[in-house]
Order: sequence, then C-alpha cells, then structure tokens
Amino acid sequence: MVKVHGERRRGLTKGLWWLVLVFLVFTGGCWDRRELEKLAVVVGIGINLAPEGEGYEVSYQIVRAAQIQSPGGSGSGDEELRPFWILRSRGPTVFEAIRNATLQSSRRLFLSHNQVLVINEAVAREGLMPALDFFIRDHEPRLTQWLLLTAEDPVQIFDASAGLERVSSQAISDLLQHYQLTSKIRPVRLSDYIALTMEKTAANTLPRIRTIEHAGKKEYILDGTGIIKGDKLVGFLDPKETRGLLWVLGEVQGGVLTVDVPGEKGKATLEIFDSASKVTVQAEAEQIRVKIEVQMRSGLGTQTVYTDLSTPDQFKKLEQWQAEVIKAEIEAALAKARAYKADIFGFGRLLFGRDNRSWQRLAPDWERYFVEAPVEIKVKTAVEELGLSTRPALEL
Repeated sequence: MVKVHGERRRGLTKGLWWLVLVFLVFTGGCWDRRELEKLAVVVGIGINLAPEGEGYEVSYQIVRAAQIQSPGGSGSGDEELRPFWILRSRGPTVFEAIRNATLQSSRRLFLSHNQVLVINEAVAREGLMPALDFFIRDHEPRLTQWLLLTAEDPVQIFDASAGLERVSSQAISDLLQHYQLTSKIRPVRLSDYIALTMEKTAANTLPRIRTIEHAGKKEYILDGTGIIKGDKLVGFLDPKETRGLLWVLGEVQGGVLTVDVPGEKGKATLEIFDSASKVTVQAEAEQIRVKIEVQMRSGLGTQTVYTDLSTPDQFKKLEQWQAEVIKAEIEAALAKARAYKADIFGFGRLLFGRDNRSWQRLAPDWERYFVEAPVEIKVKTAVEELGLSTRPALEL
C-alpha cells in the first residue's frame, strides 16, 4: 500500500512539473517586449553642436519599414516615398536631446539597431567623451556601432544617395566592414574607441566621411582619418597616410598598390594579398628606439608600359618598387603623427607591455620621446602572381 501511494505521489509530482513547463512555454516571452509598430527604429545617429547656445543637436535616420518592404520608394522626390525619416532634436546633453525627440515623434526611439554614429568635427575638437557617454552608459545602444567624423552636418550624409542600398546608414556600415578592399580607411567601433581611450597609452583614430556631387545628386565617400589625441580631434591623415598607419598596425589585408616604372612613362598596379608587421620598441637611458618590419605578398594586376615585367629580374624590381612605396607611406604617416605629437601607432602601448618600468619612467614626457625616437623601417615584399597573361597586354 505504501509503495502504491509513493508511486502515485511521484506521478503527481512529475505531472506538476510538466504542467509548469507547458505554462512557461506558452506564456513566456520578453518581459519588456515592445511591438515594432510602436517603435521608431533608428539606424543612423548624427551629433552636432547646437546652433544656438550650449548643448547638442542630435539627428536620427529612422527606417520606414513599410517603404523598405515596398519596391516603390526611391529615397528621392516625394518625402513620403523615402524609406527613412530624418528627425532632429536638441538638448544640453545628448541624453536629453534624445528624450526631447519624443516631443516630435509619435513613437519611442529604438536605438538597439543603430549602425553608425556620425560626429561633426566641431564636436570632436571640443571633446568626444561628453557626446559618447550616453552610448556607453545606457543599456540600449550597442557598442558595435561604427564611429565616423564629418566636417558637414551629419544629415547631409544620411540624405546622400545610398547607391544599391535603400538606407545610407546600412550602406556605410557595409563599406566599413569591407575596408580591406582598399585598406585606405581604418574602421572603428564604439567598443574599440572606448577600450583604447581607457588604456591611455596610444592616440586614437576615426574614419572621415563627406559628400560629393555626382550627376546632379549627392553621394558620400569615405575619405581619410581623423587623429584623436586624448579625447579631442587634432588633425587628419589622407588615404595614403592612413594606409601607412595600417601597414604598421598589421591591418592591411587587401587593396592595390600602384608603382611608377622607372625609365617608362607608365605604372604597374599590384594586388595586395596579405601583410604582416612586427614592431619592437626598446627604451634606453633617455631615448626609445623603434624597429618596424613589414612583410607583404602581392600579384601583378595591370601595367601601362610595354616592358615585360614577368622576368625574374623585373620581379625583383617590382618587389623593390613596392617596398619603397610602402616605406614612403609609413614615413608619411609617422611624420604626420609626430607633427601632432600623437602616438597613433601604439609605441607607448608596446613599451608598456614589454617594459613597464621604463614606460612608467618615460610616460610623463612621452610626447617628446615619441617625436624624437629613431625609427628603423624594413619592408620585405614578394610578387607571386602575374595573372592570366605572362606578357604585357600592349604586346598581344
């Protein structure tokens, strides 16, 4: 009898657990779930200084889901056909500006899907962290959003043609993810920027974006790099100087390199397959010494000269010419960084990790050591492919 009651009790207990499980499955869900039709989904945010008084003007590119799904909207012409809506709001802080947007939008702004954060250079010159603090502190914005600088009103970027995409913010995000096709920009996520700022052993950089006029309409282009010293924008690198920085950081993973062919009125363009770098920083009594070693593999992509560049001797010359171009790009980036006394290469970070005692001794006057340090640059390249043709096309 006891055995029967025990089995019945175990059966009842198991049944109750199944009942609880079924209840959880069919009644579960996010406790703070919000319906899409009640939200304004933001994919791009721009930050300007307020035109009048103190504070910020924040702009938002908000997607119109119905227009995104419809094949009709083109992003030009009738405002109602555009797949996005541009909203602006102001406040003494970025947080209050975002809350003030609810005075203009019937839907609450939803920031978790934001792709890009475009910051006007005037804001960056005054200091980035006051503008970025909300995006780090609040739970909704993601740390994976891209940071960019612009000399223009960010709305001009959002309003520019998105090319094959419907919304410019998404297209810009895709461009940044494919940076290796040129290796002339250095994409930076919010998390990367914050991490390097907190280390305080290296200066930061951010990519620049601007608009250009083409065929009667505005388009955007990624163009160069802003140098951030401490928390403020101090100067810029052009695209080649940017690649000079990337060579040192070991972040050149693709693109093309064009060299002049001596004695010929023409050029050769090589496709970069990959690269690697090694940077050594050593501290001496009152000086640091830096050694930069770069290795790169490439293939001949095209030439505009009649000379046959496929011979072993010409291969060696190609390797020498491209090594000289790489070294020149590194030297140009180094000269620009030294002009602004900004250690964007992370020499201080390397010394901090290798010889912390020397770093602590040199850190108070690091700008001077960075500017005066002898830098040895060694570049080794290998041309490994010719393409489908072994002779110049001009002779075929």
